[in-house]
Amino acid sequence: MERTAQPARLSPLKEGIPPEKRVFAEDLRGVFLALGVSVRRYAARRHMDPSTVTRYLGGERVPPWDFVAGVLADLREADLPVTFEAETGLRSLHGEALKCHRSDSEKQTLQDRLAEADEETRRIRTRQRALEEALMDRTQRLAEAHGRCRQLQVDLEGQRLARRSDLELWQGEFDELEDECRDLEQQVGYLREALAVARAELIAAEEQCHHLETQLEQAQDLEAQPVGRISLMALLEETDRSASVAELITVVADLESRTQRAMASELVASVSRSREVQEVAVLLAGLQSAGLHAHAEAALPALVMTRSVEETCALIVSLHHAGLEEHLVQLLRASVQLHTSRDIAVLVRSLHASGLWEQAATLLGAACATRPLPDVVPMLTWLAGTGLDGTVVSAIDAVAVERTVHDIVTLSCSLTEAGMHPVKSVLHTAAATRRSAYDVAALAEALSRAGLHGDAETVFSATQNQTIEHLLALVSALQAMDKHHVATAVINHAIASRPTADTQVLITDMHAMGRHQQASEALITALQSVPPADLSQLLYGLDRTHPGATVLLERAARTAGYKEAAAVVAGLERNGLTEHARTVFTCTVRGRPTGHAAWFLIHLNQAGSAFTGSPFLLAQAQSGPPAAMAPLVLALGAAGLHAELTCLLQALVHRDAEEIVLLLKQLERLGGANGPEREAVGNRIMTTTAAARQVPFQVVLVLALEAAGLSGNAAALVSAATASKGRSFTDALRKERFKHHQRVLSRAFWRDTEPRVE
Repeated sequence: MERTAQPARLSPLKEGIPPEKRVFAEDLRGVFLALGVSVRRYAARRHMDPSTVTRYLGGERVPPWDFVAGVLADLREADLPVTFEAETGLRSLHGEALKCHRSDSEKQTLQDRLAEADEETRRIRTRQRALEEALMDRTQRLAEAHGRCRQLQVDLEGQRLARRSDLELWQGEFDELEDECRDLEQQVGYLREALAVARAELIAAEEQCHHLETQLEQAQDLEAQPVGRISLMALLEETDRSASVAELITVVADLESRTQRAMASELVASVSRSREVQEVAVLLAGLQSAGLHAHAEAALPALVMTRSVEETCALIVSLHHAGLEEHLVQLLRASVQLHTSRDIAVLVRSLHASGLWEQAATLLGAACATRPLPDVVPMLTWLAGTGLDGTVVSAIDAVAVERTVHDIVTLSCSLTEAGMHPVKSVLHTAAATRRSAYDVAALAEALSRAGLHGDAETVFSATQNQTIEHLLALVSALQAMDKHHVATAVINHAIASRPTADTQVLITDMHAMGRHQQASEALITALQSVPPADLSQLLYGLDRTHPGATVLLERAARTAGYKEAAAVVAGLERNGLTEHARTVFTCTVRGRPTGHAAWFLIHLNQAGSAFTGSPFLLAQAQSGPPAAMAPLVLALGAAGLHAELTCLLQALVHRDAEEIVLLLKQLERLGGANGPEREAVGNRIMTTTAAARQVPFQVVLVLALEAAGLSGNAAALVSAATASKGRSFTDALRKERFKHHQRVLSRAFWRDTEPRVE
């Protein structure tokens, strides 16, 4: 027979329980009774003491919420879930009961805070592990990147040495190619002239073909005409002589419709050669409106060859007023190709006098940019002194943009021979401001080779007024041409003549392009030449960009000459930029060879810098580890600044013996080729120690030096201390050395140390 669960029996609530705890206990008892298990059984299930559960259900103690949550979970497991509202109410009553019992409330609060703190600790520990892994990964990648950078530097240096011989070979080939290019350009000029003549002959031949085709068509029409009818040829001749413009357009349209286009074009060409210019302009406008512009375009080249320059100018003016810009452009193009240089010059003057300044400038610019070079100078010569300076300048601008560098140099030589120096100056200025940086560098080099050194300087002066981007490209081009001194001059000129903001952009852009050496040299130059009032602005601007003023100053100090570095430090000091001056000072002393640092200190001392004064040296000796002072100590000794070295050493020898040993070890490592200087400085440290410290310290230092393998320094200290302290030092040293040695006459020496065997 199946046994049923006995309902739980709970003792009644005691008297004197606060209302808040009583209400919560009653609700908790109701929830617990729903389980249908006894207190002892539930306590065994939860591994609790039955008396504790009884106190919870009797209201004597307020249970933690974990106990209540466990009862609710058991109800849900038994398919007797409590509603959300009931659970919320029970939680609220639990909180009120905890407030009633202050100690339990504080304990629960502390438990909650402990749980939160533990959760935060685990979260931080997880994040720490992730950051450590990320740091380890990034450190490894950084080391690999540094390795690749060093390998690339080695490869680059090897390629640079390998390419130097190739560059010399290529330079010879380049010179040969330049000579060949000049010969080919002369041949091109001759061929262009021959082409112009051939084009004129072609137009004449085409005219002859059209004329013969017309005669053939007329003969055919004459054969096909019935007797008594008027000949078509006779009709065309009559139309050419007496017809109005409207009638001519009608006849051309009729011929077009009858597929007799050659005859129509011949009629238009004939009329264009024989009628007044105004009528020709009206005819061309009418043909354009009627959609017969092809016949007009075919007639324009012949018109240019047969009409005078004055008539061509009048026709251009008429076409401009009629709005026929396409015909006008074609007429100008034909004039550039077919007219002589003198006729082009006359046409330009006529167009300018007629008020067509833009068309005159276009014609002259196209002629100067496309005609053979021997035609350009005569055109400009005939236009000189005619008041067309603006037109000439516009044409020269087209030459500067369209012509090759070799053409510009050749034209410059021709203009020099013709005495047209203003025009040549305009040409060079336009080329310097309109061409790319590489073209400008090549132009200046070519002008110098041609003997036009002043013109080369003019080009450089004009091009350096361009944007910072242009200057950087110019410097790159000069570097590629192995003109390093010229590139440096360009950078120095920019620093001296441009605002401080431009200098800052120039330095940071060169650094970003990987030109660290140039950026460092530019920064050193700027720090010496920028007005004192702008130094702070320059360094502040560098700080706002990558990689910052401090990094740039450190790199500059590693490559600057000692005079420049000393001048920079002194200048920064005078303007109150002490921290930046300290950066340059520290990098120069610690990062450069001893001889370089010594001359740097000499110039700095002559400038009256505070960095060679006693306060700074004492502060340095007292603040950092003595071993870090080794480069400064060596440099002061090599520079012969004995007073400053004495001031520094008097502070250093008062440090611990271990620190003085480390200083001497560092001096030994840095000595290298400066052995005599290092030995002299070491002896001076020992002499200063013997004079400034007491015998016990001297003894300890001697033993520490001997243990560190610095026997020379130990011997020097023994000699100096013996001279200054006398027998007190030698006795103390002997006693310290032999204090652990057993004397022969002592009991301990003769005592039998072997154990007796009984």
